[in-house]
Amino acid sequence: MASVQALFTPLKVGSVTLRNRIAMSALTRNRAPATIPSDAMTEYYAQRADGGAGLITTEGVLITRQGTEWPFAPGLWSKEQVSGWKPIVDIVHAKGAAIYAQLWHVGRVAHPDAPEQKLAGTPVYAPSAISARGGKFRHIPGVPSYVTPTAVEDPSIIIAQFKQAAINAKEAGFDGVELHGANGYIVHQFLDNTANRRTDKWGGSVENRARFGLETLKVLIEVFGENVALKVSPAGGYNDVG
Repeated sequence: MASVQALFTPLKVGSVTLRNRIAMSALTRNRAPATIPSDAMTEYYAQRADGGAGLITTEGVLITRQGTEWPFAPGLWSKEQVSGWKPIVDIVHAKGAAIYAQLWHVGRVAHPDAPEQKLAGTPVYAPSAISARGGKFRHIPGVPSYVTPTAVEDPSIIIAQFKQAAINAKEAGFDGVELHGANGYIVHQFLDNTANRRTDKWGGSVENRARFGLETLKVLIEVFGENVALKVSPAGGYNDVG
């Protein structure tokens, strides 16, 4: 019983003292029409804080507009989105929990015909022009699969988008951020030698393939200091990597 009781004792994580050692991981909800956090999301996170979690990690929060398989995924690149997140963060804090934003860029597993990708007016970027196998975009006519992406010429542009999203998260009141480096999304794509065939400083050796994730962590730490987490799943196999 002593080990169970320990779950309900405070724990300092970074500079934040949690009321207990119970954390809620990120769970995709798909409840943000036009990428703006909604009242339904406020209710959802309030319920989870009421349920006793010490730390809540949000669903994946897009750092830039992308045509994902989740058409109502929330974002954190605009002032409207910051304003939408503020009441969520405030109510979670009022109920005694801390909350991290999970920052997310899907890389090659977006689709150019998805409405949000069309609005973005940009290609589907990835480390290399190598398509992932699979995919099912149910909200696009014909339910297409993944396509061959465009190799991003300068990955530091995406790193800068991660930093701006962290700045926005800070403005919204989040306690910290988690970098989504798993599940075949962009950080994982750079790490994986089947998705990353670059011959510059961002590809090839393990050190070079790790560079994108490490440089992204550096800019997040510039914003949130020690209150930065990383999700990794190098052998997960999701989205055709690992």
